[in-house]
Amino acid sequence: MSDHDIYMRYHFAPEADMKMVPYLVIDSWIPFQHGAQKRAMSAIVSELSKRFDRVYVADHDGIFKNKPQLNLVQHICDEMPTMYEGGVRYSTNVIDMLITGAEKAVIGTGTLVDLSELGGAFKLSENITFKVDFRDGIVSSDPAISGRAISDLFRDVSEIGIDDMVVPRALAEEASSAKSRHGFTLGVIAPASEQASLEALGIDYIVSEDYRSLVQDE
Repeated sequence: MSDHDIYMRYHFAPEADMKMVPYLVIDSWIPFQHGAQKRAMSAIVSELSKRFDRVYVADHDGIFKNKPQLNLVQHICDEMPTMYEGGVRYSTNVIDMLITGAEKAVIGTGTLVDLSELGGAFKLSENITFKVDFRDGIVSSDPAISGRAISDLFRDVSEIGIDDMVVPRALAEEASSAKSRHGFTLGVIAPASEQASLEALGIDYIVSEDYRSLVQDE
């Protein structure tokens, strides 16, 4: 178990046909009293596992500092199925993500070095979700990713064999159109209040950013 502190946030969404996946952030920079990490995490994951089929974990230490909290994430994965975004940069990093017991290793465009590494990762494991990071355009150091239309990019990703994609709300409509052409499972990072409009687009699940609870074990 990591000695890092943890900040977790989650949303208990109402039951619905569309799958709701709570979005949980871990970040060592958020201060907690000594020993609170495990208690806070255990309490949150215990509640989540009663209400949801799986959880999405965004490991900010892995994403922004390339120092993923693998031991901590393993504890979460032991409790419930987990989509784990831990900052995959190269194909071999996907093994670190999945050794935690994660159901899916989420590979974001903001950390992936180039598209060829995605193909290499898929050769190591098929348990991959491709995530598009977006800020006034697709965020990536690889022009083969950042300079592409979503439909073209998802076509190439689908041809690799990856069939699960996640996009921010701003790209939901475009991604939905690409889904109808190329066929894949599509999740959108959005508030749960967007459920009806996203369901109408054929979105399969929402990764919820609509926080109603802030859990902090003092």
